[in-house]
Amino acid sequence: MVNFYSPKKNKKSAAANSQLIGQRVTVMISHLDHLAQGVSKDHEPLIFVEGVLPNEVVEVEITEHRGKVCHGRLLNVVEASEHRHQPFCPHINICGGCQTQHCQTEAMLQFKQAAIENLILHTALESNQSVAQPKRVLSKASRGGRNKKLRKFSDKQGELNWQSALYSTPTGYRRKTRLSVDARNPDALKLGFRSKASNKIFSLQQCPVLNQDLEQLIEPLQSMFGKFQTPSNIGHISLLNGDNGVQVSIRTIHTLSQHDRELCTEFAKKNDLQLIIEDKQSGSDLATQADKQLVYELNDSLSLQIHNDDFVQVNPEVNQQMIKQAVDWLGLNKTDVVLDLFCGIGNFSLPIAEQCKTLVGVEGVPKMVHRAQHNASINKLSNCHFIHSDLNCTKLSDDIQMKSCNKVLLDPAREGALAVVKQLADLKPSHILYVSCNPATFARDAAQLIEKNYRLDKLCVMDMFPQTAHTELMALFVPLNKRK
Repeated sequence: MVNFYSPKKNKKSAAANSQLIGQRVTVMISHLDHLAQGVSKDHEPLIFVEGVLPNEVVEVEITEHRGKVCHGRLLNVVEASEHRHQPFCPHINICGGCQTQHCQTEAMLQFKQAAIENLILHTALESNQSVAQPKRVLSKASRGGRNKKLRKFSDKQGELNWQSALYSTPTGYRRKTRLSVDARNPDALKLGFRSKASNKIFSLQQCPVLNQDLEQLIEPLQSMFGKFQTPSNIGHISLLNGDNGVQVSIRTIHTLSQHDRELCTEFAKKNDLQLIIEDKQSGSDLATQADKQLVYELNDSLSLQIHNDDFVQVNPEVNQQMIKQAVDWLGLNKTDVVLDLFCGIGNFSLPIAEQCKTLVGVEGVPKMVHRAQHNASINKLSNCHFIHSDLNCTKLSDDIQMKSCNKVLLDPAREGALAVVKQLADLKPSHILYVSCNPATFARDAAQLIEKNYRLDKLCVMDMFPQTAHTELMALFVPLNKRK
């Protein structure tokens, strides 16, 4: 029988922690972390607060205390930042979606960049330190050793080579969303998002970050569902705006009645959109415009056919900038063989294939592999080869196609790509371009590449989701001995 170790609870410590909860304190916010939370270093213990900005003096109620860290709820801004402004959305106090509307967009980009730089450099200095005594080893590290490690991130001591941020218009940018339905009271049906820090659904009236074609469907959808015989059959609704039309996908818990189905079909025809009814029991059914293939453009010459369940970059303006910059940073020519890891349906693969000899895409979802190959075919790109492989357990050097690549792009999910990153140096690529949607896992993976004698040549923030705490990055790594 296995015995699991269970540490004894320190009753005095737990009691001390609970004594702080509910207290009101006035603190100065020193900076934001990579999750856009304000940090007050002056308070002991450290306090993290949402909805605040650097250099603000705020009144906070402590809501959680664990060890050396507290979390607080903003009560009042005593001294406001010059960058604070009035949020534009009427749902700001109940919706958990857009957390940074209180800050000017340009200033928030700078705050995010500073937070990410701090995170990356902190992770770099702590990497490969003694597990038993990390603080002691770090404090005794020589200045020369510290600077040597930082120089792998940049030619300048302790500075990252930031490039201009990629950004879009701050509103009306989002082309895909999912709406939830609460039909427990048929006379007061709610269609919208989940409330902040809650599973409760609030009735959405407008959403300024949605593009206009999607936002204008919110009230008509609410009106239609209000006429359903059995609105409780609805699970959720997905909206997708392609470059050639709008798609509405209704996910049902039980099969819709003929009456409700006819309402959906009439709604789709009236609004000239493609309707998909996803029946949990019998599968998907294209109810209207069944012969239409929704597409979105990657650049002036390429487009992707997309399905309702595909992963799609929600911000088309930033996506096109991102693709162009990726191609530029990789420095592609007609002799290059490029490895695109976590390639999806070909968002990066196709534009890269236009500029190189061969593109090898690797994806862990089989249907995405087929769709990527199909997209290459309809764009008349014959130099693309797509492979289905679980990149968490794949040995890259065992595959002859992957092994032959001299440049690499990877665009993993939020979990990052630690298993892959540990192997990339074995392929000896001249360029490794990392696109990240999670600064924390990026910092961890970047430290691995640094230990494998790659240097962080340049990077930039990508504001794929304006008004939110979410931040994406693009970074280029090159061999340490390669000169700029």
